Amino acid sequence: MNTANSASDIHSLRTELRRQLAFHRRSSLYNVLGLAADCTDEAIAGAVAGLTAGGAQPDAEARYAIEILGRPESREAFDRQLLDQLRRPPPLPVLEPVAPPTRSPWVLPVTMGIFGLLVLGGAWLGLNAMKESAEREVRRVEAEARAEEARRRAEAIPKTSELMRRAAETAAAEQKQDAEFRERMVEESRAREERFRDERDRLYQQELAREEKRRQDALKDADTRAARDVMNSLGSAAAQKAAGR
Repeated sequence: MNTANSASDIHSLRTELRRQLAFHRRSSLYNVLGLAADCTDEAIAGAVAGLTAGGAQPDAEARYAIEILGRPESREAFDRQLLDQLRRPPPLPVLEPVAPPTRSPWVLPVTMGIFGLLVLGGAWLGLNAMKESAEREVRRVEAEARAEEARRRAEAIPKTSELMRRAAETAAAEQKQDAEFRERMVEESRAREERFRDERDRLYQQELAREEKRRQDALKDADTRAARDVMNSLGSAAAQKAAGR
């Protein structure tokens, strides 16, 4: 809870600092890094990386800005000190003593009153002008931020469309590969079934051929035995006939 309150306090501090800098038209160490006073620590780290990219050596002012803003503790102390300075009222002008008039005793008070009114009026006009200028600057910065955000979104749309197109093409290619794989598997299954049927039919035909051969052999054996029996009968009959003579 304390951490959340501290982060909210620092955010409010830097938002007010940005407004005061715009109001007073003051530059700061943030301008050296090209950043706004309410930027994040990550934005500062990115700016520092850009200044020191490729081993570049920043100038003295940039090194001082990096040293102060690059560490959260020193940055917070710098922000608070700068905001206190901006909030302090401007010192009143020192008026030189005017010699008292010799002709009329009321000339000096009237002159001082008129001068004071002029000073106050000029200060009031100047403050109003500065306030209006600061407000215009804030509106300009906000308008630029909105325009930048719109530009980034517009640039992101083609990238998103391209990613979606590539994803659709990848999905279509994967579906095509899956369909081709399934078709190939079906064809292989059909080929295996056909080979199995052919092999089964071949074995069946072989078995029929063996059975037919066994039947033919059996018939031959039967014919041979029948012929032998006939011959034996004829031989016996002939022998009996010869013995009867």
